[in-house]
Amino acid sequence: MEDSMAKQAKENTIEENESAPKPGRKLKKLIILIFVILLIGGGGAGFYLWSRSGTAQKAENVEKVSKAAEEIPEDTSKSGKSLKSALPEDQDVKNIIEIQPFIVNLADKDQARYLRMTISLGVGEEGKTEKPDQLFLTRVRNAMLSVLYDKSSDEILSIEGKADLRKELLKAAQAAADEPEVLAIYITDFIVQL
Repeated sequence: MEDSMAKQAKENTIEENESAPKPGRKLKKLIILIFVILLIGGGGAGFYLWSRSGTAQKAENVEKVSKAAEEIPEDTSKSGKSLKSALPEDQDVKNIIEIQPFIVNLADKDQARYLRMTISLGVGEEGKTEKPDQLFLTRVRNAMLSVLYDKSSDEILSIEGKADLRKELLKAAQAAADEPEVLAIYITDFIVQL
């Protein structure tokens, strides 16, 4: 009889343990729930702040682009000097050599900005059917990159800035290689990511 009472007591204790929720499980569920709520709330707050800063940055970029657009001359008779400085002196050019596009980080301090630019070289040598010398192209690209890395978006967005950039690139290309002689630089593609 004592054995049967002991068995009954053990079974009752086991049933109570199984049916009663463990305090550790409730605590884990609560911690996970709080973590998920904080994660969702933090993500929402981060997205809100990110979108707000993006809107402010876009407004600033629109303002800069409109200022740059105001500098573009509407009538060539009023600002013929600006347009003349933008055109290369190319009366002696006999051949054009295309260079692969440049994609560089500009030297802006406040934010990362990028320049994508395609350049063609005007050379004094008659057109050849073969490709230009790789050493020549590499030296010219290297010299031009050294000029581009020091530029900020404010320096190159105006017409005068582009004309000055073209002149600096021409000097760098001429200093980098003697043959064929580089006589002109043509900027055929110019995009600044603001």
